[in-house]
Amino acid sequence: AAESTLTYDGTTLTLGSGQVAFPATQNASTGANVLDDYEEGTWTPVISGDGGVSGQTYDSQVGRYVKIGKLVIAYGSANLSAKGTITGNCIIDGLPFTVENIAGARSCSVVLFNAMATSWTQILGITRVNTTFADLAGMPTAAGMSQVTVLTADIGNTTSMIFTFIYRASA
Repeated sequence: AAESTLTYDGTTLTLGSGQVAFPATQNASTGANVLDDYEEGTWTPVISGDGGVSGQTYDSQVGRYVKIGKLVIAYGSANLSAKGTITGNCIIDGLPFTVENIAGARSCSVVLFNAMATSWTQILGITRVNTTFADLAGMPTAAGMSQVTVLTADIGNTTSMIFTFIYRASA
């Protein structure tokens, strides 16, 4: 096997193999400007409620992510075949990493939706700090309405959603 070379000419670091490999388990650094993690993987998105969920079935649940340091790009879709019981306000649950716990540092994603039980013009997924989920809120079709929380009654038995979340992980 050929040996990889590492050279530095004072301005550029060159890898003979053209690859940088990170260990399977993060070697965490306390340095804010140290890249200590790169990971790709899967996650299972769930259309849920912040009070819980039971009895749901899905036609499909697909989630993929890339994590570079603390930056997470998580995307996917969830297609219900039976709603089951959802309690509390509606959320997309199961994000692959806990959202960083910094007050007010939430991220927002447009959610493409289909087969809702009520009419909406727009739905957003808003990550909640120190959790692995995003709250669902949006604009109903009624004129003059402001943004409201998506409730259990708004989800139908065959609701489907597609989304991308970009957020900072806690570690």
